[in-house]
Amino acid sequence: MAELKSNWGWRRYWRENRLAACVPENPESAAAIERHWSGLFSEFPAGARVLDIATGNGVLLVWGARAARAAGRDLTLTGIDLAEIDPARFLPEHRADLTAARFIGKTAAESLPFADGSFDVAVSQYGLEYADLEPALNETARVLASGGQLHWLAHGSDSIVVAQGRAQLVDIDLLLGSRGPFAAMRAYTRARARGRKVSRATRELTEALRSAEAHCAANPPATLVQELSAGILDTANRFEKYHPADVERWLEENLKRLRGQRQRSRDLQAACLSGRRLAQVERAFGAGPWSGARISSLNVGASGNSVGKLVHAVRR
Repeated sequence: MAELKSNWGWRRYWRENRLAACVPENPESAAAIERHWSGLFSEFPAGARVLDIATGNGVLLVWGARAARAAGRDLTLTGIDLAEIDPARFLPEHRADLTAARFIGKTAAESLPFADGSFDVAVSQYGLEYADLEPALNETARVLASGGQLHWLAHGSDSIVVAQGRAQLVDIDLLLGSRGPFAAMRAYTRARARGRKVSRATRELTEALRSAEAHCAANPPATLVQELSAGILDTANRFEKYHPADVERWLEENLKRLRGQRQRSRDLQAACLSGRRLAQVERAFGAGPWSGARISSLNVGASGNSVGKLVHAVRR
């Protein structure tokens, strides 16, 4: 997935061992998305030149390489992303599939470094919608050959992924609040290190953890709050076994992760194709170089939950 203009929330994300982002928490739903893409890639003609826009760590191209291999055909696979990516370096277990593709980082969807008509297919999963839509779609059309296809799975307002992102924001805001577990644990750590105002810091930490517990009970599953609060409680209970500087480092490391996660969740909500942004997409496909545009919902699982908007269009 690509980033909004800030980009900072994703720089570190793609340097860790993560193949994908913004996938449903339900493994069955995530598997259904993979089957959808694998089916599409298996139908692309031999020799098709495929561009993955906002590729992240290349999940679509991994699935594409496998599907093409299973179908006994070769595809030319290229992925671009605004982040500085190097998927084969950070995902060694997928290196064989990732080396089948070319990856170009620090590249905006609004300004693609390719000649006109360079690709037969453009794909994107939870990525193209993070760009400035009109120039990004114009660029996509420009680099597609006549008759080229766009297949795009975007965040939609009715998506379970978007709903999970909203819930995650609530959890993160609690954790990062001025009276939340992290602020209270930092004050407790410093009080213990200085030997001053320890009783007050202990009381405030206890109150913060009780508030977190109540939040989890009212907003299940609140996994992030549960896990991090449990880690804070365990550290506080065994504080004498740690050096305060090590606890401070642990807190700072997790604060950085949470701030990045909060920015990514905010970006997701802003990028969602609903209201004005959905109307922008519909207008873009209603004229100009596009034809045969279809926008539908990708529904998965027994309950038929939506995981996003499926967008398909053909370059005239």
